[in-house]
Amino acid sequence: MRTHSCETRSHCSHQHAPLVLPFTFYLSGHTLLAFWFSRQEGKLNRQQTIELGHHILKAHIFKGLSKKVGVSSSILQGLWISYSTEGLSMALASLRNLYTPNIKVSRLLILGGANINYRTEVLNNAPILCVQSHLGYTEMVALLLEFGANVDASSESGLTPLGYAAAAGYLSIVVLLCKKRAKVDHLDKNGQCALVHAALRGHLEVVKFLIQCDWTMAGQQQGVFKKSHAIQQALIAAASMGYTEVRKQVIRLRFGSRGSGCVLK
Repeated sequence: MRTHSCETRSHCSHQHAPLVLPFTFYLSGHTLLAFWFSRQEGKLNRQQTIELGHHILKAHIFKGLSKKVGVSSSILQGLWISYSTEGLSMALASLRNLYTPNIKVSRLLILGGANINYRTEVLNNAPILCVQSHLGYTEMVALLLEFGANVDASSESGLTPLGYAAAAGYLSIVVLLCKKRAKVDHLDKNGQCALVHAALRGHLEVVKFLIQCDWTMAGQQQGVFKKSHAIQQALIAAASMGYTEVRKQVIRLRFGSRGSGCVLK
């Protein structure tokens, strides 16, 4: 059976159409939704603000424009969302973004002017950095630190991001925070430092790292809480909870300081 040339062209066009049209409509849909959210008369709630950020990023409206105006597309996107809603900080600290954080949208919210030290509704009104350290979201912690989040901001219970990360056993986050000069000798309202919190929960690697940290860094308050006192408390904490390996490691580092290069102050 012969096929007419028109039918052949029609068949070919239908074969190639799905490769182009869905992508075109996909971008148009994000653009339309971004403008729709931006033109709402009332204030956008936290959920809507995050949705707006998602659609702004997916729309790519400023792609290719940054070279013409001399401003990066990320800054233009940040300006867009800042002019469209006043709830950037609340969106950044929303339960949705705390427990299932979107790194790209969070960056956009921060560029738009969200307060990176905003206090949340969880963990005794803990700042965002405390919550992300507690939950173990390393990328989110790194993002907040990149934009200058207060590394020693505490919750109402007195726990700092370092304390939360140590208690949860997230060594990578503990390392990140210490690189930003987090205070290892900070005490919460129960008189416990990050080292004690780690020992209480049997986090051996975190305990080893914190003991080997420099407790005499500039900015640490001299005489407030010595390293030897912290190690003694950690030893008692580990023993009381039955963490034999942690107890042995603390003793080894405490009395074998020459071998480990650890100097107690």
